Amino acid sequence: MRQITRTLGCFLIIISGIQSLTYCQNKKTIDSLRILAVNEKSTKEKSLLYSYIAQEFHFNIPDSAIKYCYYGLNLGKKENNITDLAYFHNFLGVLFKNIGSYDSAVFHFNKAIELNKQDDFEKGVAASLNNLGQTLLLKGDYDKALNCYFSSFEIFEKYKDTLNIGILHSNIGTLLLSINEFEAAEEHFLLSQKQYIIAKSKIKEAWALYDLGNLKLKTLKYKEAFLYFEKAAIIWKKHSRINEFNNCLLRIGEIFMEQKLYSEAEILFLSAKKGYTKTNNIQGNSESLMLLGKAQGLQKKYDIAIVNLNKSLSLSDSVKSIQLQLEIYYELYLSYKKNKKYDSALVAFEQYKDLNDTVFSQNKRKIMAEYQTKLDLRNKETIIKDLEDKTQSQLLKNQNITLQNRQKQMSIYGLVIGIVVAISFLYIIYKRNKKNIVLNKKLTLSLREREVLIKEVHHRVKNNLQIISSLLNLQSEKSEGSNPSEILQISQSRIEAMSMIHETLYKSDNLSQISFKQYVENLCVFIEKSFNLNEKGILLQQNISPINIEIDKLVPCGLIINELVTNSIKHAFGEQQQQNKTISISCSNENNCVTVTIADNGKGLPENFDFRKTKSLGLRLANGLAKQLKSELVIENKKGFHASFEFKNNSNDN
Repeated sequence: MRQITRTLGCFLIIISGIQSLTYCQNKKTIDSLRILAVNEKSTKEKSLLYSYIAQEFHFNIPDSAIKYCYYGLNLGKKENNITDLAYFHNFLGVLFKNIGSYDSAVFHFNKAIELNKQDDFEKGVAASLNNLGQTLLLKGDYDKALNCYFSSFEIFEKYKDTLNIGILHSNIGTLLLSINEFEAAEEHFLLSQKQYIIAKSKIKEAWALYDLGNLKLKTLKYKEAFLYFEKAAIIWKKHSRINEFNNCLLRIGEIFMEQKLYSEAEILFLSAKKGYTKTNNIQGNSESLMLLGKAQGLQKKYDIAIVNLNKSLSLSDSVKSIQLQLEIYYELYLSYKKNKKYDSALVAFEQYKDLNDTVFSQNKRKIMAEYQTKLDLRNKETIIKDLEDKTQSQLLKNQNITLQNRQKQMSIYGLVIGIVVAISFLYIIYKRNKKNIVLNKKLTLSLREREVLIKEVHHRVKNNLQIISSLLNLQSEKSEGSNPSEILQISQSRIEAMSMIHETLYKSDNLSQISFKQYVENLCVFIEKSFNLNEKGILLQQNISPINIEIDKLVPCGLIINELVTNSIKHAFGEQQQQNKTISISCSNENNCVTVTIADNGKGLPENFDFRKTKSLGLRLANGLAKQLKSELVIENKKGFHASFEFKNNSNDN
């Protein structure tokens, strides 16, 4: 992090330079275009001039760009010019998307798609589908966004459009990043970067760098993220892309806050706010004020933090971003509370709670949508693989037919040479045909077995989705009087514990058993990030033997581990214990008997505590899952909480 701090000085020079940019890219050009438009009598030429003016205002003064797009749209309606109407509807969709008016953007993109189809302009349809997908992703409609991307990709592949193929790789990568598919997202980001380089588009290269920076930021690789954002910012500064440059400032400020460099982060947030204000970007202005207030609150500047947070809240009302308002109310609650303004803190908390209840039900649906999107992505990859296998199979058949024809020709030539040679060739053909028949039978049997296994996997997915639904219903019955955010976090950890099983199963060569060590490692990474264990000072240790476990037993086993670990995170460590907080997971295997132990060095259980009679859904669920494994859950105090269970495993580790 020292290198990042040293680089800050150089980066501040970039910030000071960007604020001196002219936000109207060429005022003389715009004034000239306005005069020409006023005096132009040809409707077609006037519409073209309006499009030029809107493009000049596009990135830095979107309100003016929208006004001139509507001028062009009205001219297109008068002349019933389908091409112009499609163009201006698509342009308006982009402008409304950039300022956060997503419903208006969706309306205009759908109109553009409809008009481009009437005009038989396939590339126009593809461009509008891509833009519509971006907007749906921002709204959280992952499935619809994915379908738009694939439809657009198919058209641009047909025309070998390098630049737009790169854009689609970037957008698909962003969708994958939203559902924590980090490896797949990085693959698409790198592909987009390659396409942009081929297309020689420096501005798009900056987007690839920004995407990679977001990936590294989300995976807590702050040094790499900083370098990506810095490179993108330099390119956008050079090309006068003000909003994009300010986006980089916000992300780098978040990195500084993670490293507790609060005053440095405050400088970046102030600079971004100034830039967003000049470009009339309400969403960006509100977000920069919220992050600024958060940074000031962390520095105990509560009065000024409260002022900036209230300004952010006022701006957020116009963009109707519930998630942003949720963060603002929570930061207001913290600042009022620490400033001993308890009445105001209570009001802010009540607002936060009301919004959080709304977000809880939305996020519950979103979790299921994310999970279904993962399955859809896997299914699409499976379809592609099946097509490749069919192509390969057809190639082998063609080769086999060619070989048989050659053999028949050789047989004819052999008949000329003599009956003996002909009989020899016929005998060879007979033997080969016999082998082919045996081989075909084996291949047919293998395909049938694979179909049965795939159906079994789909059956398991269906059952596990039913389990997820039941867990959410049980949790909702127990949620009265509880913290909705905590309930949502616990439910998400349970779903992720099951989701990881199918993800590991998909990547495995064996459909009936999974590496327990790999699964536990992935689960621990998720828990550490989801529950912010680094901030809480909790160390999660693992000691797992390299064994494979049947999937039927891995599902309850993984849920038990998830329940016991999250229980320790919530209850094991009191405020007095500030250091050496440790939770350990260990597993051993002897004579096909697997023993799993979860322990912590916290305060342990109360005296005479009977977990079988507790009202805690987590411990009761863990006990019930242990019985499903034909095991018994043993919970006791051994220098802290200690739980273990064992079960028979028939998996063959070899």
